[in-house]
Amino acid sequence: MSKFATLALAVMIATPFAAAPARAVEISPFFPLPNSFDVTGPIKDGVLAQQISWLDDGIAAIEKARATTTAADKIAELDAQLAAAVKERDILKSDTAGRDAELGRKNLVVTNINRWINALARKATEQLKIAILKDGAERDAAERRHIQLSQQADDLEKLKHDSTFEAWGR
Repeated sequence: MSKFATLALAVMIATPFAAAPARAVEISPFFPLPNSFDVTGPIKDGVLAQQISWLDDGIAAIEKARATTTAADKIAELDAQLAAAVKERDILKSDTAGRDAELGRKNLVVTNINRWINALARKATEQLKIAILKDGAERDAAERRHIQLSQQADDLEKLKHDSTFEAWGR
């Protein structure tokens, strides 16, 4: 067998056992969109701390829901969500050094930021629709909320393009 064929066989055998990339937790009732996106200190550290806190809150909510649930299928669903959230939190909290570890953390952070930006954009669009269809105080409130949500999405987008954040993991 040639060296190339041996290498190809080794890759095919090892692939199923390779660690799958972590999937970011979905926005859900357990992991709602954060109310604010204030980042203090260095951007990388601030965003990382915010996402860890967001995950901690969601994990606590899932554990609370699991404690009050008796349906086996619901428990299995909650256990799967809990395992994914704990895995993601552990990756973000890990003190493992190295380029690959840092890139893994950054990718999770960016994936969540992108999800938050998309959710904010959807909410801003909903508010714009209300502003168009309503009048008076309801319209004014919807316009203000649309502006606020759009600004939050823009701020998150700018955060991703900060030079110190972009340099993370390089």
